[in-house]
Amino acid sequence: MLRRGIHNLWGAGYIEVDENGASNIPGIFAGGDISTGAATVISAMGAGKRAARAIHDYITAQK
Repeated sequence: MLRRGIHNLWGAGYIEVDENGASNIPGIFAGGDISTGAATVISAMGAGKRAARAIHDYITAQK
């Protein structure tokens, strides 16, 4: 269901995100394997950290 709203998919269904893990839908973030494909654990952890910071900023701005 959610996949229908995410217009920026590439390759085998990976979600295209910006450098902060934000998708083209406001409030929807992704990181790690779903946005880059298989990578190292260190890379996935970094993506998760960046996305968490962006999610925090997004939620804080909504208040």
